Amino acid sequence: MTSQSERNALVAQIKNFPIELEALLAQYPETMFDIPVKPGEWTIRQIVHHLADAHMNALIRMKLVLTEDKPILKPYDQDKWARQADIELPIQSSLLILRGLHERWAELLSNLPDDDWNRAGIHLENGLVTLDQLLKLYSGHGQTHLDQIRQLSVRQSTQG
Repeated sequence: MTSQSERNALVAQIKNFPIELEALLAQYPETMFDIPVKPGEWTIRQIVHHLADAHMNALIRMKLVLTEDKPILKPYDQDKWARQADIELPIQSSLLILRGLHERWAELLSNLPDDDWNRAGIHLENGLVTLDQLLKLYSGHGQTHLDQIRQLSVRQSTQG
Protein backbone atom coordinates (compact mmCIF):
# COMPACT_ATOMS: atom_id res chain seq x y z
CA MET A 1 0.00 0.00 0.00
CA THR A 2 1.11 3.52 -0.72
CA SER A 3 2.18 5.67 2.22
CA GLN A 4 0.29 8.88 2.96
CA SER A 5 3.24 11.04 1.86
CA GLU A 6 3.58 9.09 -1.41
CA ARG A 7 -0.16 9.40 -1.96
CA ASN A 8 -0.02 13.15 -1.34
CA ALA A 9 2.73 13.46 -3.96
CA LEU A 10 0.71 11.45 -6.50
CA VAL A 11 -2.40 13.58 -5.86
CA ALA A 12 -0.28 16.73 -6.28
CA GLN A 13 0.92 15.34 -9.61
CA ILE A 14 -2.70 14.94 -10.70
CA LYS A 15 -3.58 18.43 -9.46
CA ASN A 16 -0.66 20.09 -11.24
CA PHE A 17 -0.83 18.15 -14.50
CA PRO A 18 -2.89 20.68 -16.51
CA ILE A 19 -0.43 23.45 -15.61
CA GLU A 20 2.52 21.28 -16.70
CA LEU A 21 0.78 20.33 -19.92
CA GLU A 22 -0.11 23.90 -20.84
CA ALA A 23 3.43 25.10 -20.10
CA LEU A 24 4.84 22.39 -22.35
CA LEU A 25 2.37 23.10 -25.15
CA ALA A 26 3.23 26.81 -25.05
CA GLN A 27 6.68 25.87 -26.37
CA TYR A 28 5.21 24.61 -29.66
CA PRO A 29 3.74 26.56 -32.55
CA GLU A 30 0.22 25.37 -33.37
CA THR A 31 1.52 24.23 -36.75
CA MET A 32 3.27 21.36 -34.94
CA PHE A 33 0.10 20.06 -33.26
CA ASP A 34 -0.71 17.80 -36.22
CA ILE A 35 2.74 16.25 -36.64
CA PRO A 36 3.07 12.72 -35.20
CA VAL A 37 5.47 12.76 -32.27
CA LYS A 38 7.13 9.76 -33.91
CA PRO A 39 6.26 8.03 -37.19
CA GLY A 40 3.10 5.98 -36.68
CA GLU A 41 2.27 7.61 -33.32
CA TRP A 42 -0.31 10.19 -32.31
CA THR A 43 -0.01 13.93 -32.90
CA ILE A 44 0.06 16.49 -30.10
CA ARG A 45 -3.60 17.28 -30.88
CA GLN A 46 -4.57 13.60 -30.55
CA ILE A 47 -2.59 13.26 -27.32
CA VAL A 48 -4.27 16.29 -25.71
CA HIS A 49 -7.76 15.09 -26.66
CA HIS A 50 -6.84 11.57 -25.52
CA LEU A 51 -5.77 12.95 -22.14
CA ALA A 52 -9.18 14.55 -21.66
CA ASP A 53 -10.93 11.30 -22.68
CA ALA A 54 -8.71 9.09 -20.52
CA HIS A 55 -8.83 11.30 -17.46
CA MET A 56 -12.61 11.66 -17.66
CA ASN A 57 -12.77 7.88 -17.68
CA ALA A 58 -10.30 7.70 -14.80
CA LEU A 59 -12.34 10.00 -12.57
CA ILE A 60 -15.52 8.09 -13.38
CA ARG A 61 -13.81 4.78 -12.64
CA MET A 62 -12.59 6.09 -9.29
CA LYS A 63 -16.04 7.41 -8.39
CA LEU A 64 -17.57 4.05 -9.30
CA VAL A 65 -15.05 2.32 -7.03
CA LEU A 66 -15.92 4.74 -4.22
CA THR A 67 -19.69 4.39 -4.57
CA GLU A 68 -20.32 0.79 -5.63
CA ASP A 69 -19.26 -2.65 -4.44
CA LYS A 70 -16.57 -3.88 -6.85
CA PRO A 71 -18.00 -2.22 -9.95
CA ILE A 72 -17.10 -3.31 -13.47
CA LEU A 73 -14.56 -0.91 -14.99
CA LYS A 74 -15.11 -1.16 -18.73
CA PRO A 75 -12.12 -0.75 -21.05
CA TYR A 76 -12.34 1.24 -24.29
CA ASP A 77 -10.36 1.31 -27.53
CA GLN A 78 -8.31 4.49 -27.16
CA ASP A 79 -7.06 4.33 -30.76
CA LYS A 80 -10.63 4.33 -32.08
CA TRP A 81 -11.50 7.19 -29.73
CA ALA A 82 -8.46 9.11 -31.08
CA ARG A 83 -9.88 8.88 -34.62
CA GLN A 84 -13.32 10.35 -33.86
CA ALA A 85 -14.43 13.67 -35.37
CA ASP A 86 -13.95 15.65 -32.14
CA ILE A 87 -10.21 15.01 -32.36
CA GLU A 88 -10.02 17.74 -35.02
CA LEU A 89 -11.13 20.46 -32.60
CA PRO A 90 -8.61 22.97 -31.27
CA ILE A 91 -6.87 21.65 -28.15
CA GLN A 92 -8.37 24.42 -25.98
CA SER A 93 -11.60 22.46 -25.52
CA SER A 94 -9.71 19.55 -23.97
CA LEU A 95 -7.45 21.84 -21.94
CA LEU A 96 -10.56 23.37 -20.38
CA ILE A 97 -11.86 19.89 -19.53
CA LEU A 98 -8.52 18.93 -18.00
CA ARG A 99 -8.33 22.07 -15.84
CA GLY A 100 -11.73 21.53 -14.26
CA LEU A 101 -11.47 17.77 -14.10
CA HIS A 102 -8.08 17.74 -12.38
CA GLU A 103 -9.20 20.34 -9.84
CA ARG A 104 -12.20 18.17 -8.91
CA TRP A 105 -10.19 14.95 -9.07
CA ALA A 106 -7.46 16.23 -6.75
CA GLU A 107 -10.05 17.57 -4.30
CA LEU A 108 -11.81 14.21 -4.21
CA LEU A 109 -8.61 12.25 -3.69
CA SER A 110 -7.23 14.66 -1.08
CA ASN A 111 -10.21 14.11 1.19
CA LEU A 112 -10.61 10.33 1.23
CA PRO A 113 -10.45 8.33 4.44
CA ASP A 114 -7.67 5.73 4.53
CA ASP A 115 -10.10 2.80 4.20
CA ASP A 116 -11.29 4.01 0.81
CA TRP A 117 -7.89 3.38 -0.76
CA ASN A 118 -8.52 -0.37 -0.40
CA ARG A 119 -11.82 -0.23 -2.30
CA ALA A 120 -11.65 -2.02 -5.64
CA GLY A 121 -13.28 -2.45 -9.00
CA ILE A 122 -13.03 -5.19 -11.57
CA HIS A 123 -11.37 -4.06 -14.78
CA LEU A 124 -12.44 -6.38 -17.58
CA GLU A 125 -8.87 -6.63 -18.93
CA ASN A 126 -6.75 -6.21 -15.77
CA GLY A 127 -8.86 -7.87 -13.08
CA LEU A 128 -9.28 -6.54 -9.56
CA VAL A 129 -7.77 -3.05 -9.10
CA THR A 130 -7.79 -0.96 -5.96
CA LEU A 131 -8.23 2.79 -5.76
CA ASP A 132 -4.63 2.93 -4.57
CA GLN A 133 -3.50 1.17 -7.77
CA LEU A 134 -5.64 3.45 -9.92
CA LEU A 135 -4.02 6.49 -8.29
CA LYS A 136 -0.55 5.20 -9.20
CA LEU A 137 -1.64 4.36 -12.74
CA TYR A 138 -3.31 7.66 -13.55
CA SER A 139 -0.83 9.96 -11.84
CA GLY A 140 1.81 8.46 -14.14
CA HIS A 141 -0.40 8.49 -17.23
CA GLY A 142 -0.15 12.23 -17.77
CA GLN A 143 3.59 12.20 -17.19
CA THR A 144 4.01 9.49 -19.84
CA HIS A 145 2.27 11.68 -22.40
CA LEU A 146 4.27 14.78 -21.39
CA ASP A 147 7.40 12.75 -22.12
CA GLN A 148 5.90 11.64 -25.42
CA ILE A 149 5.23 15.24 -26.47
CA ARG A 150 8.77 16.23 -25.48
CA GLN A 151 10.11 13.68 -27.97
CA LEU A 152 8.73 15.80 -30.80
CA SER A 153 10.75 18.73 -29.55
CA VAL A 154 13.95 16.69 -29.49
CA ARG A 155 13.27 15.16 -32.91
CA GLN A 156 12.38 18.50 -34.51
CA SER A 157 15.40 20.34 -33.10
CA THR A 158 17.76 17.68 -34.44
CA GLN A 159 16.23 17.84 -37.93
CA GLY A 160 16.51 21.63 -38.19
